[in-house]
Amino acid sequence: MMRLAATCTLALFLIPLPALAQRADDNAIADAEDAFGSNDGGEDLGLYGPFDVRGFSPIDAGNVRVEGIFIDRQADFSHRLVEGNRIRVGPSAADHAFPAPSGIVDYRLRTPGNAARISTVAQMNSFGGALVEIDAALPLAESLGIGGGFSRSHSEYASGNNADITNIAAIAHWRPAPQTDMKMFWSRTRIVDEDIFPIIIGDGSATPPRLVRRRFLGQPWADVETERFNYGAIGRTSIGGFSIRGGVFRSVNTILEGHSVFLRAAAPGEAAGRVVSAYPGRNAASTSGELGIAREFSTGRFDHRIQVVARGRRQARRYGGAQRLELTPAPFGDPLYVERPGFIFASQSDDRVRQWSLGLGYQARIRGVGQVSGGLQKISYRKAVTTATGPRPVSRDEPWLFNLAASGTISRRISVFASTTRGLEESDVAPEIAVNRDEAPPALRTRQFDAGVKIGLGPLALIAGAFEIRRPYYGVDRLSVFRQLGVVRHRGLEASLTGSPFPGLTLVAGGTLLRARLSGEEVLSGAIGNRPVDVPSRKVIASADWRLPSSPTSIDLAVEHIGPNVGDARNRVRVAAYTTLDLGIRHRISLAGAPAVLRLQATNLFDAYGWEMAGDNAFVYTQGRQVVARLAVDF
Repeated sequence: MMRLAATCTLALFLIPLPALAQRADDNAIADAEDAFGSNDGGEDLGLYGPFDVRGFSPIDAGNVRVEGIFIDRQADFSHRLVEGNRIRVGPSAADHAFPAPSGIVDYRLRTPGNAARISTVAQMNSFGGALVEIDAALPLAESLGIGGGFSRSHSEYASGNNADITNIAAIAHWRPAPQTDMKMFWSRTRIVDEDIFPIIIGDGSATPPRLVRRRFLGQPWADVETERFNYGAIGRTSIGGFSIRGGVFRSVNTILEGHSVFLRAAAPGEAAGRVVSAYPGRNAASTSGELGIAREFSTGRFDHRIQVVARGRRQARRYGGAQRLELTPAPFGDPLYVERPGFIFASQSDDRVRQWSLGLGYQARIRGVGQVSGGLQKISYRKAVTTATGPRPVSRDEPWLFNLAASGTISRRISVFASTTRGLEESDVAPEIAVNRDEAPPALRTRQFDAGVKIGLGPLALIAGAFEIRRPYYGVDRLSVFRQLGVVRHRGLEASLTGSPFPGLTLVAGGTLLRARLSGEEVLSGAIGNRPVDVPSRKVIASADWRLPSSPTSIDLAVEHIGPNVGDARNRVRVAAYTTLDLGIRHRISLAGAPAVLRLQATNLFDAYGWEMAGDNAFVYTQGRQVVARLAVDF
């Protein structure tokens, strides 16, 4: 770790490379468009994230975009490739072609500009982790720029486990004409020696007893190695009054032999059972793309936009084959390491998905009044699964999907919006605790209604609305099989308040109240309760960044409250609410004539303790207090 820290420091001054972005300007609070969710410079902010929007996951549902273009993302994006993302939900999703019921997560590439730059970041934290990041850009000609990034980290996690992570990315930006540009990119992430933290299996009546955080309760040999690739190209141009944009992508996530560890909850110090699951690796790969053609024209007070969008994906996954073995019981909360047992892996399963869609969309803006939009898509979906016992029946679906949206201006400061959307989305895959872990059901038909109001309150902007989402519900049954258990409905209220009430102060605040309910035969029989696992009833966030006009120093504060939850399918385990507070400071300096920012941040300052869900009656404790020191320099 000390060697990596030394490398971080030397990299700031010794590497003579030209930066994709000005890292010293990274500020998630100042850059936020609303409080619904964003990531800037690696810092998350807002009510929602890529794995949680209104109680569902856009990532798992397949609702991912790269600069507005559809991608079937199988591997996490490296921060050397993307500079951040935005959660598109409610009014912010209106300009996206064919919005999705589970929201959209839209990523932004690190795009080279017209100047040669280098940005470097060195970071250390109180857990013992450290990293170095280098992002560079170089213009080769007036219309062509190239860039790339490299990072190396030794990551220490809340559960006492760690991993070594290497990221590398390259991107080229070509602008042959004023209305034409193309971006080509490639990235690779390599994670080695990632120790696997244990999942705590509760007793079915209450959350587990508190554990000492940062005490590693897994097994040193129970690790995993991962390799991720994302590459492709996107382009935009205008020909004869038509706007054309498209992209083609390849995303690959490969995990070598890996493990999972489960601890059965008991009183502290009491002998508790342990289970380890090993699997012979798994792989997910997809080729996907989108082509869109649009035409804009005006008639009187109306501005029209008509677009045709074609999308497609071909996905292949290999999974399964795991074996579970009981380990020697150990005092609950204390590590007890054993020799790695011999595993005999079973045959694996694979599935193949082919999907395409063709959609027609229309949007009309009425100057001074508002806009209306709608879309119609034809989907063709096919999924073939082959298990150790042979092929299963092929799943097919060919629905017509539609979306409608409207917004209107009530006054100079008030506008309203409403929309309805039908979707065909992927389900979550079977969790770690399921006997059919990693198995993915066929695509699900989903639907959403939402409506709300946008109000200008002087320097502040308020967005408030209501929503309802319905979709089939999959969960783990009494035999630990992941399957459809019923239908789930999420109804909720959400609000975002952002702006700068006076110079130097930026506020981002929001909240959501969510009522999730299940229905179906399993609920009627009493096999499961009427509330789904891992859907908190409320969430509230508030962030502020304050900088005096004449000062090089700013202070930021973030509060997050997660409401009560249920921890098991039968709704007998109540998971308590918890609140965390983060406090940070940024100090702007100059190093060798280059702008730099030294950032110190304490996350979960008061060391609040809470439980997060890893499935039915499966728990992981929240991260404890951590102090992070970060230095960013732009040359």
